[in-house]
Amino acid sequence: MTAERIYTAILVFLGLGFLFIALPQQVESVGYGRIVPATVPTIALWVIIIAGIVQFFTSKECIELHLADSFRVIAFVAILVVAVWLIEKFGFEYFAPVFALSIMLFMGERRWYWLLFAAFVMPLGIWFLVENVLNRVLP
Repeated sequence: MTAERIYTAILVFLGLGFLFIALPQQVESVGYGRIVPATVPTIALWVIIIAGIVQFFTSKECIELHLADSFRVIAFVAILVVAVWLIEKFGFEYFAPVFALSIMLFMGERRWYWLLFAAFVMPLGIWFLVENVLNRVLP
C-alpha cells in the first residue's frame, strides 16, 4: 500500500469520525430556519469522504513515504490543537491572529502583505461576520 492510500484512508476515517462523533456533539440543533447549523459542515464532510473514497480506489500514483513530510504534518496538527485550545481558553479575537500568522510562517510564507492580511484582516473579517452579521458567539 502506498503512502497516498494510507493518507487517503486516514482522511476518510477522520471524516467519518467528524461526521458521526464530533459534529453531533459540537453543533447545536435548532428548530427554526431553512438551513440548520449542521447543514454546511455535513455537506463538506460528505464531499471530503466521497472524494477520499474515490481517490483511494482510483489513484494510480505511487509516492514514497517521507518521514520529514510526515513530521511536518504532525507539527501542523500539533499547532492546530494548541491553537484551538488557546482560542477556547482565551478567546478567538486574541489567538486567531497568532494562529493564522504561525501557520503562514510554518508554510514558508514571507511576504509581509500576505502575513498582515492573513493575521489581521481575515480573523477580523471572520469575527465581524460571525458575531455581528450572523449573531453567533465565538469562543
